[in-house]
Amino acid sequence: MPVHKRRRTVPGLRWWITTLLIGSTTFVMALDRAAMTIAAPVIQKEFNFTLQQMSYVLAAFSWTYALFQIPSGWLAERYGPRRILFGASVLWSAFTALTPFGGGLAGLVTVRALLGTGQAADWPSSVVAIKRWFPVAERAKGNSILLGSLYLGRVAAGPITAWVVSELGWKPVFLIFGALGIIVSACWYAGFRDDPASHPLIRPEEARLILHGQTEKQAPPEPGVFARCLRSTQFWAMGLQYFCVIMIMGFFTTWLPTYLSQERHLDLKSVGGLSSLPFLTLFTVVLLAGRLADAVLKRTGSIWAARVPVAISGYLLSATFLIAAMRMDSVTWMTVLLCLSLGSVGLIMVSIWSSAQDLGGGATGIITGWTNGWGNGADAVGAILVAYLVRVTGSWSTALMMLAIVAAIAGPIFWLFVHPERPIAHRKA
Repeated sequence: MPVHKRRRTVPGLRWWITTLLIGSTTFVMALDRAAMTIAAPVIQKEFNFTLQQMSYVLAAFSWTYALFQIPSGWLAERYGPRRILFGASVLWSAFTALTPFGGGLAGLVTVRALLGTGQAADWPSSVVAIKRWFPVAERAKGNSILLGSLYLGRVAAGPITAWVVSELGWKPVFLIFGALGIIVSACWYAGFRDDPASHPLIRPEEARLILHGQTEKQAPPEPGVFARCLRSTQFWAMGLQYFCVIMIMGFFTTWLPTYLSQERHLDLKSVGGLSSLPFLTLFTVVLLAGRLADAVLKRTGSIWAARVPVAISGYLLSATFLIAAMRMDSVTWMTVLLCLSLGSVGLIMVSIWSSAQDLGGGATGIITGWTNGWGNGADAVGAILVAYLVRVTGSWSTALMMLAIVAAIAGPIFWLFVHPERPIAHRKA
């Protein structure tokens, strides 16, 4: 009789897929994205850019990233995140490596814009991938790993970029990160599958757990779903609330190194270390927030209770700590308050992407792209607006206080219109 070999499987494959593949891809994306902001003071000095000109270089990424969010989300849902994220990661890695060849203001703006085009598919593809690989009861923890990878990349980017720039100059860091991205892209394509049940390493019982824990069928977006979403108050509320949170978070992702260098007069290595600490706090908070959200859902059975109150609390705390940090003379206490401010954003982020999956059904990619597009639009607007306000008021603290107050008021109000327990895509016009 023929001897049948037992198929090799991996226990808890969904957690390995999320950590090693989705997480690694997002980690490298964060390195690529953050390298420019860390190196910005050196690049600005080398090319003799004004603060306003440097803001154009930093904001160019966000404009194209925001513009291509919805098309990328539709593509990820229609053709699957495996192919879409692979192609996108190869593209953005190539443009990362080309950054040193920008040559001046126009060239750097162009390369950064092309980088944003490539990276636009990362977040919608990752959120769709987690939706497909996790039952509803575990999605917040799955999203916390995704978010944690993003923020851990930002943590690592600070000291790594600062060290490479100090020792070798700013150009090699982009070549190194670009090459790393190509390697991770190949690993993603080899190890991921759009349908969990088709993965050669999955156990049948885990495939059943994932399938039975889904609230929607895995299917491409229905015709007309985007038009239906546009008629939904929740759809608009998701985008507008994310615009508000990124007005706060954009300071950390775009201007914090420049602020520490120019306003607090810290050297490059100190800037690299201190600018990473808030993201280390954020990394910790999102992992805890994912567990908290799933625990609330299990205890109450209410998706609304597990998402909305947590997000509103995050807004109020983040804005309060940011305003306090700007008014603090002590660098030590300023750093502590900045860490608490960005850490509070973690409560919002886990709620946002879990809600996008709850609301989306077969349109999760579209809702994710829509929401992320608004956020990155805020990132682009905020980068230029902060530079303008600093020039007009002569004060970083006043400029950031104005943004934080607006976000703290508008963000919670928009969340009151979000009901994750009422999926948008299931509502017929």
